Amino acid sequence: MTVTTPTRRGRARRRVLAALLAAPLMLPAAVTSAQAASLEGMFKFGTYEIGGFGLADGSLAYCLEPGAQAPLSDQLEPVRVTELPGYSIWVDDQWGWRGQVTTAPASGEVLRQLNWVLAEHGDTQDQQRAVAVQIALWELRRGPGNEGWIEGKYEMFRSHGGAPHIEAGKRLAAEARTQALGPGNAFPEGELKLDSVDEHGNGTVSYPAGTTALTIEGGVFAGGETELTVANGKPGTVEWSATPHEPAWQRFNDVTIRADWALAEKYWPAELIVHPSTQHAEQRLGAGVTPVVGENRGELAPVVATFDARFAPTLGTQVPEEIVTGAEGVFRDRVSVGVAEGRWPTRGDEVEPLPLLADGVLFGPFAEPQAETDFAPTDAPIAARATLDISRGPGDYEAELALAGAAAGYYYWVWSIAEERQSDEIRASEVLELGAVFADRFGVLTERQIVPTELRWETRLVQHSVSPDSRELIDRVRATLLGGEWLRDETGERLRPVIRLTFYQLDSRPTQQPDPPAAAREIGEVRVALSAPDTWEQAPPFVVPDAVQGWVAVRACLFDEDQAPEIAGKFVEWCDDFGVPDETAQVVGELAATGAVGPAPWASREGYISLGVAVAGVGGLCLGLLGMRRKRALLA
Repeated sequence: MTVTTPTRRGRARRRVLAALLAAPLMLPAAVTSAQAASLEGMFKFGTYEIGGFGLADGSLAYCLEPGAQAPLSDQLEPVRVTELPGYSIWVDDQWGWRGQVTTAPASGEVLRQLNWVLAEHGDTQDQQRAVAVQIALWELRRGPGNEGWIEGKYEMFRSHGGAPHIEAGKRLAAEARTQALGPGNAFPEGELKLDSVDEHGNGTVSYPAGTTALTIEGGVFAGGETELTVANGKPGTVEWSATPHEPAWQRFNDVTIRADWALAEKYWPAELIVHPSTQHAEQRLGAGVTPVVGENRGELAPVVATFDARFAPTLGTQVPEEIVTGAEGVFRDRVSVGVAEGRWPTRGDEVEPLPLLADGVLFGPFAEPQAETDFAPTDAPIAARATLDISRGPGDYEAELALAGAAAGYYYWVWSIAEERQSDEIRASEVLELGAVFADRFGVLTERQIVPTELRWETRLVQHSVSPDSRELIDRVRATLLGGEWLRDETGERLRPVIRLTFYQLDSRPTQQPDPPAAAREIGEVRVALSAPDTWEQAPPFVVPDAVQGWVAVRACLFDEDQAPEIAGKFVEWCDDFGVPDETAQVVGELAATGAVGPAPWASREGYISLGVAVAGVGGLCLGLLGMRRKRALLA
């Protein structure tokens, strides 16, 4: 542009160019010292010339200080600056503007925007484009102290058809405010994203373009790595799996995935190339600094998958055998451990399950079966306690308790896993709810074991002789408990075990011994049910076969095979001695008096039950009367 020298200095009119920043991509070649910039090629609005000053190396530079004197003097060596100083001057030019012009210092983002205009658009041979560059520079340095001077020039330009040029310059300044990027302006278009996460601790993560590396904490990537390098810079997806409870068991387990990224970027330094005038009062010209093409690096926001390891175990039991002999007293139980809610926590490559402690209580003895309930009665007797180390996670575990001499009765197992009974490490992990108790029910049939009732008894024949006219033998049994309970049924009634009374024939008086001798021949049997201890029970009469001679002995036995299904196994098998005097009767009468000895017709198994005893004579009658008196005495 062309301006007159301010009247306060009394100079002749000189040409002045409004300053915009030029944008060469490198520091211009050194301008010969004391050589003025050229006004050739500038655009004119009337007599006002505006555009870029031509430098000795052929590049352009623009005025940087609105309202200041035109740089018509020789130029000094260019310098690279990071700040333009502020100034305040009095202006009285030939185009009618008169007043004070004040412009603030420029640095930082304003200087970066000036540089963008000059570096991107200043080096142009298009005069009208150069006008827009200069106007954009004015707009970027516009302030309250210089906008009067700027608007005065715009008014003059409009009067010469310059309105489009003004708008073009303003658009360029607005573009500079958004496009003049500093370092760190390139960022990934996207973030880390957890695409899928399942209940088993597996998932996938996707990453955007520009990602260079991935790291994972609390898990591993597919292949077992905790770090991955992304070489091609393209977006992608990778699988991962959690490695929870390391180094300690814990309820909440986080899998955290992080990513580094690097992207090429172009930015404009907040710097200018300044060409000062040899005359201090004249403004400086400016050119742009080459943009920097580099790389911006950073970290993506991490993504976190949190797994809640809290779970609820379940317990169930199945005793391998229901009957336990009191003498041995070994109670065995099979405890089945499972999961009601959640998953059983595991850790490590070898899949180490969370260890727990299970407590078992053997309740009993009870005289009668117990109803199934949630909890054992508060006054329920406790026979013993046991513990199990649940070290293999869900599955079956075997428990065993030895209670030699255990009393007869019904016993019931109840197992539990209580939070407060676990180790300090497990309790601190909170994988089990605080204070929780996981237990099976009381009175469950599959958790019942029985120690059979053990009885002893005495037996007495009502009469101790057999005669031809009195062939019936009547026996009585009185049982006593050897210890424990007489087992009862669900109604509370005592179970009624059956005693087998077996009758034997011998040729001579028997002697008491544990088992019948080989010479003893079975001739029949009757059964009697017992109802209570210390109570005499009378058996049905046994008719001695007619052909039996010598002696008859009775032996009482309790056999499982004689019991009803609901009683079988609940009483200990036992037999009293053979040849007990109270269980011995003599066969008297005519046949006995002959002293005949030898095989009798009832000796065979096929016919002895139906045969009687043939006896006759006065001697037999006397013996019969004696036997009747003894019977009355016993029944009295």
